[in-house]
Amino acid sequence: MSKHFSTADSFDMAQNFKSMVNGEENSEILAENIDRKDVNTLERIQKKFTEMMDFRYMDRLEKLELFSWEKTIFDGDASPYGVGSVVSHIMSSGEERPIAFASQTLSKAEIDAHTKWPEVSVMKTTSSEKTIEKLGEVFSHFGFPEQQVSDNRPQFVSEEFVSFLQEDASLCNIPDDIVAARAPGDIIIGGLFPVHRKVEYLENRTQPGRLYCSEFSLSMFLHAHAMMHSIEQINNSTLLPGVKLGYEIYDTCSDVITAIQATTRFISRFNSSDSRIEVHCDYTDYISNVKAVVGGLFSEISIVVARLLNLYLIPQISYGSSAETLSDKARFGSFLRTVPNDSHQTYAMAELLENFNWKWVAAIASEDTYGRDGLNSFISHAARFNICVDFHELIPIYDNEQHSAKINATAEKIMKSTANVVISFVRSADTKKLFTILIQQNVTKIWIASDSWSNARQVARIKHIEKIGTILGFTFKNGNIPNFNGYLKKLKMHPQDANKLTKDYIRFINKSGTNEPTWNDSNSKQNKTLKYDQIIESTTYGVYLAIRAIVHALQRVFNCTQRNCDLNFNFPPWQLLNELKNISFETEDGKFEFDRSRDSSNGYDIITWKMVNGSIQYVKVGDYNVRNRLISISNNFSNTAKVLFSNCSRTCRPGEMKTASSENSCCFDCNTCSAGFYSEKNNSNKCEKCSEDQWSEVGSSICKNKTVEFLQWQDAISVVLIIFALLGLLIICIIITLVTKYLGTPAVKAAGGWMCYIMLPSLVLGLVSAILFIGEPFNWVCTIRQPLFGISFTLCVSCILVKSFRIILAFSFNPTIHRRLKSAYKPVPIIIVTTGIQVAICSMWLAFNTPKASQNRNIPQIILLSCNEGSYVAFAVMLGYIAFLACVCFIFAFKGRKAPERFNEAKFITFSMLVYLIVWISFAVVYINLEVSNKYFPVTESIAILASIYSMLCCHFFPACHIICFKKESNIESNYLTHAREHFKQKGQFVCPVIKMKTSSEIATVDQPSMLIDVTADSEFECQANQRSNHTDLIKNDLNQTCESKYLRKRHKSW
Repeated sequence: MSKHFSTADSFDMAQNFKSMVNGEENSEILAENIDRKDVNTLERIQKKFTEMMDFRYMDRLEKLELFSWEKTIFDGDASPYGVGSVVSHIMSSGEERPIAFASQTLSKAEIDAHTKWPEVSVMKTTSSEKTIEKLGEVFSHFGFPEQQVSDNRPQFVSEEFVSFLQEDASLCNIPDDIVAARAPGDIIIGGLFPVHRKVEYLENRTQPGRLYCSEFSLSMFLHAHAMMHSIEQINNSTLLPGVKLGYEIYDTCSDVITAIQATTRFISRFNSSDSRIEVHCDYTDYISNVKAVVGGLFSEISIVVARLLNLYLIPQISYGSSAETLSDKARFGSFLRTVPNDSHQTYAMAELLENFNWKWVAAIASEDTYGRDGLNSFISHAARFNICVDFHELIPIYDNEQHSAKINATAEKIMKSTANVVISFVRSADTKKLFTILIQQNVTKIWIASDSWSNARQVARIKHIEKIGTILGFTFKNGNIPNFNGYLKKLKMHPQDANKLTKDYIRFINKSGTNEPTWNDSNSKQNKTLKYDQIIESTTYGVYLAIRAIVHALQRVFNCTQRNCDLNFNFPPWQLLNELKNISFETEDGKFEFDRSRDSSNGYDIITWKMVNGSIQYVKVGDYNVRNRLISISNNFSNTAKVLFSNCSRTCRPGEMKTASSENSCCFDCNTCSAGFYSEKNNSNKCEKCSEDQWSEVGSSICKNKTVEFLQWQDAISVVLIIFALLGLLIICIIITLVTKYLGTPAVKAAGGWMCYIMLPSLVLGLVSAILFIGEPFNWVCTIRQPLFGISFTLCVSCILVKSFRIILAFSFNPTIHRRLKSAYKPVPIIIVTTGIQVAICSMWLAFNTPKASQNRNIPQIILLSCNEGSYVAFAVMLGYIAFLACVCFIFAFKGRKAPERFNEAKFITFSMLVYLIVWISFAVVYINLEVSNKYFPVTESIAILASIYSMLCCHFFPACHIICFKKESNIESNYLTHAREHFKQKGQFVCPVIKMKTSSEIATVDQPSMLIDVTADSEFECQANQRSNHTDLIKNDLNQTCESKYLRKRHKSW
């Protein structure tokens, strides 16, 4: 047996046991002093109770599901008054039910004369407040008793308890016993205010008895007085001449059920003695008890009330219900409000989060229409701003076990969530419970409060509320109610006042131990003194606007002027509704009117909670304009808030981009921008590509301008090329000078004679073309440099081809072949035709695909200026044609390689052509494999051109210059002829002896390349015959001439 003892001595407790047992034979056992730790004594008591229960209380045991002594509880006290001892049993549901009881002073009839059944509650304290609370619970089960008997203990004779009995025991008088405040008038305006926060014992109701409200709200008390004051001000003004406004204000107790009760009064027939509601097919002429209703605060209540009033088209103006669904005029045709609908608030919340870059949030809401609609609307708007919701929870609005469990579960989720921002559409009472738990757990978050609790004082007064974190709230635009401050200062509360609101207020003041609220200029120095300006909420101003709107609509209904009105008070409410839709009036904050949905467009103030001198102050940090959908935040707070972080992923820095996370679709990873891409903002969705003229490194936040590059004149390699080009030009000038001076000498003749004036200028043009590969490439440069090189070099090689052909002709001893070669040997036509072919190739190249300057932007960091050759096929054909001519020269020269030693020009041609082919084959390999993006790419061709030109100079002109300058004695024709005879004799061939050389001889020197002379004879017989035929002429001229063969003369003329 469990034991629950109150403070008592063992003797008095034993006396209570004795009364319970009701037997003298048991008094000795029960009169003993009972030691609470004496197990034996307790077992004896248990045994005696078993015997006693077997026959006297068996009917009670039959009602138990399963009787067990382990589930039996004994409660007793030492008082001789009331019920002294009770035995209770714990049911399977956890409820304690009494199965036996006893009293020293009260008989069974006195305990319960009617049912013989007690209602017993275990009281840990017997204050009037707790006694009233328990009795209210009992009365909610069985109704209010006609008579109550007590032992006159202090809690039963207190003023508060007597007031409770007098208030609730009397017969209900409608409307006096349900109305919170009323005032008579020609036009009655209804009011709905949640002056209390809850209705007690709703879950235990078994009969539709009276409703009992608890948890007085001082701020809502002031809302009701704002309506009273506004109506009083109108009555004292000239706005409605001859019209007195009255009111009936009801306490909804924050619950729909009480709001419905008040609404039935509103829609009852005007001036009906029994407040009846009449049923009609047509309510056009139906005149209700009120012309308009102001309220309620919660959307859950306004929705129900609006559906009822919509049948009669009684205008309802809410000062705080902001649910978006109330804008649906098909369902709520008579509903208006002085606040915006929640779609604006939720959009502003999402924009605020976007402004501070808070992308990872949690959301909670009350499980009513306001909370559900607000939550869904916010989630929808958040998705448009790429804001992710970690979780969202709905908290039931009814106070029961499920409600408490849900608050605890929500608190647990918030603690575990990585989201640092929580969006809350929860009612203030539930917010208080939630914050109390979180403060105990040292949880700090950023809270975005909806208008339901953004300036709720009951939340702001939580102990250590500053530890909960940063609180940002959306409040309706506030304004000044004229003379309301003075009204509250003069407001006196007296117990004898008939106003029920006043009685509840006085009870609240007495219970809480606080003084009546004052203003900040009050001289009160008591710590518990409240300040009115700390209690009044922004929705209070909405009450004032609602009364003003009704008054302006009444002016239209009555056709009021400044002096009088057409008074006809018996008009149906829908006429007032039609005028309300179109009213417009000026306030201190500007023009007020209803929009198409009959909502207000005043907007919101954004506040933050700041602890100042131990109390929370609401500091405005921004606002939201409903018309423009623009949010503005003060710079100071904006800079502070942006430091706070709430993302499931870290902020992607400039130079990075967001990519969807594999773990959570709402989270993201940060990837570095690759080279050539950039991101200049945090959390960029993608990396932007740099323009063609810019570049960026890996992970760059900006693009840099590319550096323009080309082969500069001052580059080292350029300087070297220029030096070689200038040196070559100087050498050519010297060679031209020597050739001109020694044009008739054998050495110059062997070098090409008149063709030197073609070859050397063509080499100069080649040098020019090599220089054109240096410097900034312009279109004209790109156009001429390749054709200039190709044509000039083709011209030079054409002359060398002629020289090679001459070698074959000079040393061909077969008469038939010699005649054929001689007929084909036409130097000028050969040069023109071979060069003309190259000119045609280059002309077609320029005509169909002209080379031009280009900018290569595909290279990181630089823009490379180069020449686009246009057609690489044409370029290859041009070089290939030159190579073909070089090969022909090489073959011809190779065939003449057996010429006399001093006639070794063929060897030099062979060597020069071999050098040329090697150079350009190497160039082709390098050209194909070298990156075009290299600024030194043009250098390869320039080097190849210079190498080719120098090979020509070295092999074709340097030997002749050497003979001219250093071996003048060898530059004589007779030396060449003598050397030729000796060579042919060694080969078995005869050459005529030399008689005398002419000065105009075209015999080349031995050391000069390309100096092969056709000085050969076919036979000794032919030579002797020629000698005889010429002997007579030699005698006549007294000249010592050489005996030359006819065959040699003919070949000599062909030079």
